[in-house]
Amino acid sequence: MASDTDQDDFSFGDMFEEPAGYLPPPPPSKLVEYERPSTLDPPTIKINLLGTHPLWGHHLWNASKVFASYIDSNPLIVRNKSVLELGAAGALPSMIARAQGARRVVVTDYPDADLLQNIQTTIDLNFPLSPFISVAGHLWGHDIQTILELNDNEKYDVLVLCDLVFNHSEHAALLRSVCGLLEKNGRAFVVFTHHRPWLVEQDLKFLERARDEGLECERILEEYTGAMFDDDPGDERVRGTVHGFVLSYPS
Repeated sequence: MASDTDQDDFSFGDMFEEPAGYLPPPPPSKLVEYERPSTLDPPTIKINLLGTHPLWGHHLWNASKVFASYIDSNPLIVRNKSVLELGAAGALPSMIARAQGARRVVVTDYPDADLLQNIQTTIDLNFPLSPFISVAGHLWGHDIQTILELNDNEKYDVLVLCDLVFNHSEHAALLRSVCGLLEKNGRAFVVFTHHRPWLVEQDLKFLERARDEGLECERILEEYTGAMFDDDPGDERVRGTVHGFVLSYPS
């Protein structure tokens, strides 16, 4: 039997390190322009997207585009209100909320430097030097104090959750953040697509959990956009339909 000393000396060194240039560089980021009705100011929102990211932050999801349009059609849901977006990725709804006069917008995503810097780039493209919109990392279900401090230690009037419920293992953590950050008279908008049609029931368990926590749940929209990914398996009609709900505490 080898001694502890023998085991300490047993090293592979650099054997499994990839040589320089072995992996291709990641795709560059890209700029996407979201067109709003021409009567609105600004008529175009610029979204910077990473070339790729393991947390899917490199896509502008259909749910975000549908909810952005919903805000533009119903601007009073954000005007003069504090707005927090969770798992923002491209952060389009946050940009629209600020454009529609939200008093304070805080854009959050997983505390990954690339994700957060990319969101900051999008903020700078649309609202340079604005003190009313900011970005922060937030791990669902964990410390919320930093997020509250960005809103003068107050909970938020509006929460935005776009295309997050597919992450079934994180439902409980996500809901802890919702309950900890939503003002008692506030509303949390949950907008999503069933990207895996065979897991519809698991997606909807997030809403069941919310009801169990005392939140009321009301459908606000259903819109067919076409599927995000043509080659994915499952019913295309299911994969191409965006659903929207609003969560609130009983009055």
